[in-house]
Amino acid sequence: MAAAVSRLALAAALGAALIATPAGARAQASSVVIASLEGRNSAAARRVLESGLQDRGLTVTLAELDPGGDTVATRALAAQANAQAVLGGQASARGRGRWRVDLWVRDAMGGDQGRVRMRVEGRRGVARLVAAVAEALSLVPTATSGGATSEGATTSGGAASGGAGPADAAGAPPAASAGGGSAGAGADPSPRPTASRLTDDAGDGAEAPLVRVWAMVGAGVRSRAVELLSPDGVDAGYRAEPYFELSGLVGARFFDILFVRGRFGSSVGLGSRREAASLGEVDTHFFHLSGDVGASYWIDGDVELGAAIGAGWDRYELSFNELVPTTEYVHLRTAIVSGFRLVERLLVLDAEAGLRFPFGVGDLQSLHGVDYSVWGVDGRMRLRGVVDPGFTWAVEGGFRHYQLTFDRAGDQVTGHDGGWHAVAYAGWELSL
Repeated sequence: MAAAVSRLALAAALGAALIATPAGARAQASSVVIASLEGRNSAAARRVLESGLQDRGLTVTLAELDPGGDTVATRALAAQANAQAVLGGQASARGRGRWRVDLWVRDAMGGDQGRVRMRVEGRRGVARLVAAVAEALSLVPTATSGGATSEGATTSGGAASGGAGPADAAGAPPAASAGGGSAGAGADPSPRPTASRLTDDAGDGAEAPLVRVWAMVGAGVRSRAVELLSPDGVDAGYRAEPYFELSGLVGARFFDILFVRGRFGSSVGLGSRREAASLGEVDTHFFHLSGDVGASYWIDGDVELGAAIGAGWDRYELSFNELVPTTEYVHLRTAIVSGFRLVERLLVLDAEAGLRFPFGVGDLQSLHGVDYSVWGVDGRMRLRGVVDPGFTWAVEGGFRHYQLTFDRAGDQVTGHDGGWHAVAYAGWELSL
């Protein structure tokens, strides 16, 4: 019986403590005024921030002034809007589907409370932006009982702070409610954009396009070196470096995650000389074709990681000669892809590493042995960019390497076939 009485007394004490705690004691702002933002089409960013924060239960007021770094002006703006926090800074459109924001957060006294800097792309980017701003606002200290609010003030678009929502201290109308709720006098009745879509003032959807398609043509140099060794010395050798090549890249990206790519290249004006000049040149043509599909994801808008799988065909065609026959590698290829945004879409660095599994080696098999094993690796680094409205460019360097082993009666032939390339591309990208 005594234990039960003790538990009842403890519960009563806890309840009294909770009732005695002021409602606004938690250090969290629930009302914010969004100052005028700098940047191209920043008004769209303000509207999306307003809608997104209202959906999270905050009371939001839009102001047409920018206090900049003036503490007195920031205090006046917060007092006029009767808000507990002030949000301002820059938000600039960076082409279709991409924005760059640099926002500051201050309390009602003008004190700095943090910044939100990020690149925004598509629905996921907008959601991350709203979440980051809401988190920053949740850390802004407020008066113990919502002292910045006035008694009897009407609310719009969120929970009230300290019992009543903020109203303009000079009698200005409150902000419109979110989600179609009731609005104060003078509120704008037009529908507001949802937080999942950012639309600029020109009507150009800044949401990431569903499909991006690109095509580029290029020119550069490539090399090839073959060396096959038997126990009694060099069995075969060939070297062509460098030779001129025309090439191309095509591709498409879906929902900013899935992609499909293709590439091709062909030697131009290539011929091979025999050791004995009197025997003349060997007709030579090198060609490669490949394609793959894959998926990648941009982490925080700056780092891309993904994987791809595809197939390729490398053909090294030479007319009859005494050392190296026509060789071709039809292969399956898996790859890890990555990217790093250096300057928005204007300058991106890609890196890729692949593993190749050939199904054959062409005429090398009949010359050096039916029983053989072959595998390959490759690597590429590419600096690329897109300049609005769609001009795209790239400079790529890389290597490829096939490791070869042929089993013959009484001995084994080992060697490699590979080379490097450096190509520059230019083309166009379309967003659908």
